[in-house]
Amino acid sequence: MIAMTNLEYIEKIIDLNKGYITRKDINENGIPSFFLYDYVKKNKLIKYGTGFYARNDWIKDDYLIFQYLYPKYIFSLYSAVYIHGLGDYNPPFLEVTGPKNYRPFPLPKDGIIVHTDTLKETYFIGITEVETIFGNKIKVYDIEKTVCDFIKKRKKIDSESFVKCINRYKKRIDKNVNNLMKYAKIMGIEDEVFSLMEVLLNEDQ
Repeated sequence: MIAMTNLEYIEKIIDLNKGYITRKDINENGIPSFFLYDYVKKNKLIKYGTGFYARNDWIKDDYLIFQYLYPKYIFSLYSAVYIHGLGDYNPPFLEVTGPKNYRPFPLPKDGIIVHTDTLKETYFIGITEVETIFGNKIKVYDIEKTVCDFIKKRKKIDSESFVKCINRYKKRIDKNVNNLMKYAKIMGIEDEVFSLMEVLLNEDQ
């Protein structure tokens, strides 16, 4: 069996990724970075950020690119609502939450809303992995954490988006009310979430 060359490995990785490759992919496969940069130059790959390259026919996925560049930021609030189908509004920005003291360089600027969760126990709860519309895996808060975040920040959420999010959550067959109340307790909003869910559930009776 003939072993693949480093350039053939790079081709295989790009094919598996359906058009893109990252410095992380190279490191994980033990390929010297020189081969990546040489391949990028010869094949005219597009650079979307430090260590992220793609073929010119790759469909740009802003969610994937952003999270590769800033791996500790988790998609939250309006972005999470859109990703989970809890609303129709496709925000013209990405909204994320990061942990305390996370200060990546360069900091994200235009089109990004960044929140900082100073508590480790609330930052880590509900993190899940889903696929974007382009089939790429990203990390986002699950639907229960997203609903809790919307309730906690209710005064800053427009009423139409809030009502739609709550009503769609109520109709989800995959909802987990036990997790919802567990998260609410950790986040200090147990009474508020319980009261709201009690009203919604009673509406169906």
